[in-house]
Amino acid sequence: MKNLLTGVFTLFAMSFGFAQFNIDVTTQTGNLNVATVDQTGLLNINSLTQTGNRNTADIDQVGILNANTAKSIGNRNSIDVDQVGIGNSNEVMQMGNRNSASTWQLGVLNSTEQTQIGRRNDASSVQVGLGNSVVQYQDGRRNDASAIQLGSGNQAFQVQLGRRNDASGLQIGANNVLVQYQDGDDNSANHVQAGTGNIAASVQVGDDNTSVGVQAGNANQLYQFQIGNSNTAIDLQMGNGNFTWVAQSGTGHVHLGAQMGNGNSMIVNQSN
Repeated sequence: MKNLLTGVFTLFAMSFGFAQFNIDVTTQTGNLNVATVDQTGLLNINSLTQTGNRNTADIDQVGILNANTAKSIGNRNSIDVDQVGIGNSNEVMQMGNRNSASTWQLGVLNSTEQTQIGRRNDASSVQVGLGNSVVQYQDGRRNDASAIQLGSGNQAFQVQLGRRNDASGLQIGANNVLVQYQDGDDNSANHVQAGTGNIAASVQVGDDNTSVGVQAGNANQLYQFQIGNSNTAIDLQMGNGNFTWVAQSGTGHVHLGAQMGNGNSMIVNQSN
C-alpha cells in the first residue's frame, strides 16, 4: 500500500510538472530581426514568425492557456503583445513595411485579431474583463485603428481600406457591439458606448468623412452611413432603447443628432 501511494503521488507530481510547460515556437528569416518572449504560468503558447528585415516582437504572457500567433512579413514591422489571465488569445498578421500592432488583454477569454497589409498602419487593442473580442483589418497606408473594451461580452470590428483613415472605439459595460468600416482616404470615426446591449455602426465610403457617436445607457442603436466626400455625422444618445438612422450621400452634408430619454426614434436621409 505504501508503495502504491508513493507511486500515485509520484505520477501526480510528474503530471503536474508536465502541465506547467509553456510552449514557444519562434522562427526568424532575414536580417536583424528581434524577438523577446516571456511566458509565466501554465500551458501558455506562442507562435511567432518573422520574415524580412528589422522586424521586432515583444511577447509577454502570464497565466493559464493564453495563446499568441503572430506573423510579420516585410521590413521594420512591430508587434507588442501583453496577456494576463486565463484563455486569452491574440492573432496578428502583418504584410508590408513599418506596420505596428499592439495588444493588451487582462482577464478571461478575451480575443484580438489584427491584420495589416501595406505600410505604416497602426492598430491597438486593449481589453479588460471577460469574453470581449476585437477584430481589426487594415489594407493601405498610414491608417490608425484603436479599440478599448472594459467589461464582458463586448465586440468591436474595424475595417480600414485606403490611406490615413482613423477609427477609435471605447466600450464600457456588457454586450455592446461596435462596427466601423472605412473605404477611402482621410476618414475619421470615433464612438463611445457605456452600458449594456448598445449597437453602433458607421460606414464611410469616400474621402474626408467624419462620424462621431456617444451612447450612454442600454439597448441604444446608432447607424451612420456616409457615401461621398466631406460628410459629417455626430450623434448623442442618453437613455434606453433609442434608435438613430443617418444616411448621407454626396458631398458636404452635416448631421447633428441628440436623443435624451427612452424609446426615441430618428431617421435622417440627405443626398445631393
